[in-house]
Amino acid sequence: MAEKIENNLTEQLCEAILSLKDKREISNFLEDVCTISEYRALAQRFEVARLLDEGVKYEEIVARTGASTATISRVKRCLVYGKDGYSRALANLDAKRHGDRSPRVQRKVQFEKERAEIKRQMHGDTPFEK
Repeated sequence: MAEKIENNLTEQLCEAILSLKDKREISNFLEDVCTISEYRALAQRFEVARLLDEGVKYEEIVARTGASTATISRVKRCLVYGKDGYSRALANLDAKRHGDRSPRVQRKVQFEKERAEIKRQMHGDTPFEK
């Protein structure tokens, strides 16, 4: 069974982030909480998610971000099987920048989720089991 991530400390962290008022406050908080490497890794993963969402191939993502194929695979797994955190953030950011997501991108995301659910049902497992 997958390890539960949520607890009092993670809830407190989420509340702290939610309490921040703007991009500068969030950036300052992340710089204080994370090491430089951790902060850059978070940013890199989000960029990988954005590129995967756009349909960019792994080789191109490696070239553009420097992310390992293992990181790309992990982000892809989260996009398909995860709790929709990346998808929600990407949709919110996209809507803020460009309006709603294109129908093509919406169909692609839905197809990937349906395919993942079929695989999960066929194999009777979840992606994050240890």
